[in-house]
Amino acid sequence: MEIVMIGVVLVSALLLGWLGTKIGLSMVVGQLVAGVIVGPALLGWVPNSATIHEIGEIGVLLLMFNAGLETDAQELKNNFKSATSVAVMGVLVPLIVFPIAALCFGDRLQVAIFWGIVFAATSISITIAVLSEQGKLKTLVGSVVLGAAVIDDVLALLLVSTYALLLGGSGIGVSALLPLVLFALGLLTRKWSRSGQLLHYSQLIGDWTLFPIFFGSIGLAVNLDHFGAELPMLIVLTILAVLTKYYGASFGARLTGIQPAASRAIGAGMVSRGEMALVVVQIGLQANILTADEFASFVVVIIVSTIIAPIMLRPLLKRVPVNN
Repeated sequence: MEIVMIGVVLVSALLLGWLGTKIGLSMVVGQLVAGVIVGPALLGWVPNSATIHEIGEIGVLLLMFNAGLETDAQELKNNFKSATSVAVMGVLVPLIVFPIAALCFGDRLQVAIFWGIVFAATSISITIAVLSEQGKLKTLVGSVVLGAAVIDDVLALLLVSTYALLLGGSGIGVSALLPLVLFALGLLTRKWSRSGQLLHYSQLIGDWTLFPIFFGSIGLAVNLDHFGAELPMLIVLTILAVLTKYYGASFGARLTGIQPAASRAIGAGMVSRGEMALVVVQIGLQANILTADEFASFVVVIIVSTIIAPIMLRPLLKRVPVNN
């Protein structure tokens, strides 16, 4: 039965990913939506099972490894100042805005603070998929976004670990750091003479199996059973999830002299939260910072903002000059 469910996720993600590109959206958007459609939120054909989640985690690791294989370490080094500025501003703005907004909606103080920590994170894997799809991974925009996403994921993990420990819970586990480790391993493997062949075959495997399952599994996490009464709050917080990261990261890019078109693309590239925010919010649940219903609200906002991100990014990438 598990094999059938995995097959349903894979086939639906491949089909809707293809459809997404045909109607002018990103393949990633189609695959995310596929999970929402076949999962508990709509048709209910596939539950949010541990097996599918574990296969998706392998997909994350392969995606990060491939990103390392494609990334020029020298370019990352050259753009470190810009990446740091983008990361810091992209973390600070959500950290300030979200707690204020959540308190206005009547959330508990510890939950309000946690909103800021969760949405300080960026999903590097979602952004990598869109940048790779558009052939922009090796550009200035790609290098800055990659560097900034790694930095602000580290910052977000440190924040949530410290916060959970202060409240008497537990910090981050090894699994939360593995994507960053695999990215670094890919950077090192790039020096190997046959790294190009390795990338070709690992990309084929990922594109046709693990990546669609990973993106589809994110959509499976959406559950609409308990959020009807909280809809106005969730809409506002979703808008804030997009705007705080977009404007914070864009401003950070402009501070270091990056041109407006590229800065806007960088801002959009940092909007996606995806698996990293889900890791952070899972830590919050395990540390008893969140109740099960509060956890569900976080997941809805994470998923919706993750779907919006590639829709924003694709057209903005097309407006960036070729040398950027």
